[in-house]
Amino acid sequence: MLTLYGHSNRTAANVLKLRAALAETGLDYQYVALDLSQGEQHKPEYLAINPHGKVPVLVDDDFALPESDAILWYLAEKCPAAKLLPADLHARARVRQWCDFACSSLYTTSYELYLHTQYGDAANHSTWVAERAKTALTRALGVLEKRLAGRQFVATETFTIADLDVAAVVHMLHTRAQLNLSECPNIEAHYRAVSQRPAWVAALADKP
Repeated sequence: MLTLYGHSNRTAANVLKLRAALAETGLDYQYVALDLSQGEQHKPEYLAINPHGKVPVLVDDDFALPESDAILWYLAEKCPAAKLLPADLHARARVRQWCDFACSSLYTTSYELYLHTQYGDAANHSTWVAERAKTALTRALGVLEKRLAGRQFVATETFTIADLDVAAVVHMLHTRAQLNLSECPNIEAHYRAVSQRPAWVAALADKP
């Protein structure tokens, strides 16, 4: 039995993509929700699993693995029958490329924009940081929109973990009103296709 430690919000981007991946693989797992607002990620018993004190973390027997993209790749490797990773070296590199893009160019900039426009006390917001993040995010979305032109999947000709990675961030952008999907038809088509997969529907519906 696998154990996934994650946010109490099971639809948070870095948790949603992993739960969708687990549904794609059909692997049994236990979900342990941590209330980050109460500092549960800093309790000694959790720091023994992940000294960095962050979520998510996957535990497979005595093997503990932090970092959502590393977990995503691990699940795809662990369950090759799910065909979430291609066998070809170049195709796998493309999957890694677009996973990295989702994490760095999309997630990081969107989170920075959120912190300085919507989160917490407005007195702590920086207009300069928000504008810089908005510019970077707009540019990244333009790159993604162009990539998805005439394509069903983002990395290769088949569905991979990169599609889950990208769709999870797009879901976050959409729910935070940082992205108007109607203005990005290629991104919208990709997101709608991923969100109709049974694994995604199951992951999104499984709420505490």
